[in-house]
Amino acid sequence: MEDSIQSKLIYTNLQLDNASEMINKGQFEQSYKLCLYLKELLEKVHDLSDPSFSYAFFRLAGLFVDLGNRDSNLESSQIGLEIMESNSFEHCLTRDSYYYCLANAKGNLTQSDSNNYCKTDVSKIERFSEVGSLLLKATMIRRKNKDVLSPQVMVNMGINLYLQYRFSEALSLFDKVNCMGLDIPESWVNRSECLALLNQITEVFSIQQYKEVAQGYYHASVSSEFPYDWQNNFFNKAKHTEKEIEDYCLDLGIDIEDDKHLDEQEYQSLSEYRRWCLDNFLSLSEHGLYCKCHGSARDNLNIPVPTRAVAGDFILPMEKVLNRLKSEFGLARLMLYEHQSDKKDNDIDDDACYAELYDNELLGTNIEKLRTAFRICFGILDKIGNAIALLFDLQLKTNKGKVRPSYFHTFWELENEDRRQKFEAYDNEGLIGLYSIACDLNHKLEGELSFYKQWRNALEHSFVFVYENEKPEDIETSLAYYEEPVFISESEFVESAEHVLQLTRSAIFSFVFAVRIKAEKEALNNIPDILIQNKFLEQKKYT
Repeated sequence: MEDSIQSKLIYTNLQLDNASEMINKGQFEQSYKLCLYLKELLEKVHDLSDPSFSYAFFRLAGLFVDLGNRDSNLESSQIGLEIMESNSFEHCLTRDSYYYCLANAKGNLTQSDSNNYCKTDVSKIERFSEVGSLLLKATMIRRKNKDVLSPQVMVNMGINLYLQYRFSEALSLFDKVNCMGLDIPESWVNRSECLALLNQITEVFSIQQYKEVAQGYYHASVSSEFPYDWQNNFFNKAKHTEKEIEDYCLDLGIDIEDDKHLDEQEYQSLSEYRRWCLDNFLSLSEHGLYCKCHGSARDNLNIPVPTRAVAGDFILPMEKVLNRLKSEFGLARLMLYEHQSDKKDNDIDDDACYAELYDNELLGTNIEKLRTAFRICFGILDKIGNAIALLFDLQLKTNKGKVRPSYFHTFWELENEDRRQKFEAYDNEGLIGLYSIACDLNHKLEGELSFYKQWRNALEHSFVFVYENEKPEDIETSLAYYEEPVFISESEFVESAEHVLQLTRSAIFSFVFAVRIKAEKEALNNIPDILIQNKFLEQKKYT
């Protein structure tokens, strides 16, 4: 009897390998039929608690999910999700792997709805947020275990983010994966799709941006991971994009040049600090989202754009808000740079004397820069919250009619039907990006990053101990005085601070897009009394 069970297991695994190979060859229908047969076979096994059979069943669920993604087969995705949710698979699978696969299954079903994009359906945004939370769960587990994050997880996180219009975060993930030199064509394809969607929303045509789109399609067209039909499809997309560039240049009467070498020269001519900003995806330049040439040398993000006018008496007040955001973000970013570069004044540090408590706590100006950078980011987010609440008539009021502060992560309250309808009526991709970030930080919405906000509050009002190397063990006496002190390792705090700056940068871009989209819609609906173009905005000069 045992031999029979073992032979059935061997047969099942061989057929699972065959089904996987069929998917790789683009034989989706044959693979789907085989998977249905294997599902029926495995369901006849009475003891699926056996780790070997349980793992085979989970592999099968993964194949159904892959088919759902590759062949746009909703039924296959649904079957895969039902299998995954029917069992925790804890005895045969690590938690991060389970969350990652579950996110893929739910992501397939969410992406297939409404032509992939969120638009302004709040329920869909929340479904994307749920998928993102599962991917973040997998990420946080790997971070805690000090494991390297899988490139495929990074790609899937990027896809989830760009479908919520969080372009800067998505592009940074795709670029990190592409720099690894691996054959992961999904990263190149989705980078191109992300840039194309960004152009569709901002309507700022850039030759370099379209070159980047074509390059991504070309990379996908030669990938051994895609079947021939897909390769050919992406090759045609690349050629079509290049034709658009040719037509654009012909209209302008300019030549198309291969200027990659010039981009590299311009990048090398930038300061060490600016190159660091670009390499770490911390610039506030729209051109810097996809290129590191001289056009990304400054944080020149503005609400108006050079190519057309926008309308609204709110443009200059919102540009004033943006000035404040850029100034504070610049300080937070500089503090992170100085901490990572260990650029500190030893004379100043030597002036401070600390009691030796044998608790491994990091003290001094260098770690304070990191702590301060972390706090500054949440001040920036709250300023964005207040500006958006005012501009889009989403301010909350007390019973006496007084306006309440609009804390970024909580002021939305879209569970209120009137507020939800108002939000959706704006049909504004920038607002979607902001709300998506807020969901990640909101504890009540089970945001996976809500602990960042808790850390910020503790840094501001309580006690956070950032320790070097190992967490101190024998310090109960010195801590008895504090209520719920927070302990964070230096490596975790550095990684978290970097992530918080990425979130803040993303929110600043989304803020700009939200205001710009509102202004351009109003310009279409009314003869504008005020026309503002980027070229009319003078740049401050400091001596």
